[in-house]
Amino acid sequence: MPLEFHSLSHSRIAFGFFNIETDLLLLEKYFFFAHYFCSMVKEMSAMQNHRSNEISLVGYFIDRPGDVGNLMGAIQSIDLRGFIGQVYKLFPFPQSREEFKQKTYGPANRSVVKELISRWARSTRIPVEVETDSQRVRIAQFLFSKTAFQELVAYVWQGGMPGWQDNIRPDYVIAMKDAISSSTSPIFEGCEL
Repeated sequence: MPLEFHSLSHSRIAFGFFNIETDLLLLEKYFFFAHYFCSMVKEMSAMQNHRSNEISLVGYFIDRPGDVGNLMGAIQSIDLRGFIGQVYKLFPFPQSREEFKQKTYGPANRSVVKELISRWARSTRIPVEVETDSQRVRIAQFLFSKTAFQELVAYVWQGGMPGWQDNIRPDYVIAMKDAISSSTSPIFEGCEL
């Protein structure tokens, strides 16, 4: 489930996995697959200097709020409008709480999820700016402190609110952690996964 995280620019914002059968993450009205997020973090972890750098995430943007859908309504199967509603129509919330775990096979559902999101969203490159001197990270228009950005990274590492099924993480998530562990970038100083 997406959670609220603190941004310096927009106060509390939603970030996270929104369906356990897909590895698509949302950041308000932006969507991107978790492997792109993890690759972006790996690229950031390799930065050795203290100047501002720009990276980007391959993703999608849904302009109209109604087109995003209603997460809580979709989970309860009472409002299946918009993109999120259609994802839940294909992949309903599990009947048993024990089944509520983020699946590692989310990439297997990417083609169907890409087809769905193309109905409501436009493809985009989401700019990511790393301000190593001020230790801040900007994703699209959302500015995060180092601590808040590390919370986003930890969320993906943990598999969101339900956690990874059987505590097994996809390879791209493990590669992200390994890159952070050997990083000398000040953005990741003190990051504990």
